[in-house]
Amino acid sequence: MTAPEGPLATLLIADDDPLVRGVLRMAFSRAGYLVFEARDALETVAGAAAHDPDLVVLDINMPGGTVHDTLGSLRDRSPELPVLVLSGESHPPADLSGLAWEFASKPIDLHDLLARVQRLISGVDVGA
Repeated sequence: MTAPEGPLATLLIADDDPLVRGVLRMAFSRAGYLVFEARDALETVAGAAAHDPDLVVLDINMPGGTVHDTLGSLRDRSPELPVLVLSGESHPPADLSGLAWEFASKPIDLHDLLARVQRLISGVDVGA
């Protein structure tokens, strides 16, 4: 059996912390994903338009806009795009209800994160 050619999927990692972006980029790249990065809300929306990712990993607090605005812009462009929102809080904010997204609290185990991303990309409901 031969391995598939090319990346598993394209991911956009959006976090204002370069260390977090670097760790996530390295973990996802090693797992076979093509990874693009964004430092703020504006780069996130522009990156999604430019790279057409299969999934966005989005930090909840970034400069340049609110998570609501960023999710709204992502949804306007691609309503079915899976988005995994990362936060330092242990529970998702109540005001994000009604938006299609998945939530994970930091710090997150990289193996768990990789598994969640794969399930989201494959369309399996993992729950919030």
